[in-house]
Amino acid sequence: MRTIVTATALGLALAVAACSQTEQDKTQAEANQAASTVKENSIEVGNEMEANLDKAGAELKDITSDPDVKKAADQAKEALKGLGSSIKDASKDDQPAAGATAETK
Repeated sequence: MRTIVTATALGLALAVAACSQTEQDKTQAEANQAASTVKENSIEVGNEMEANLDKAGAELKDITSDPDVKKAADQAKEALKGLGSSIKDASKDDQPAAGATAETK
């Protein structure tokens, strides 16, 4: 977008610089062509990006639907639950009994 504005501003600046009408017309045509090219390229890049994002989304959906991935996720979940329980139990074992002091332990 900035390129379009810059190209147009350049065309107008040259036109004001007291060039002949032919030179002004040529400069304006070049500026318009540059703006058109930038617009076309932007549209093309946008379309390519959209296609790639669609493809990535489909691949991600395939991965998350994979039974092996689901099995691995379940195993990881169970392992983390077990780890959490172990940590909780260990922290209970390290605390002094109610009413006990550090000296009696």
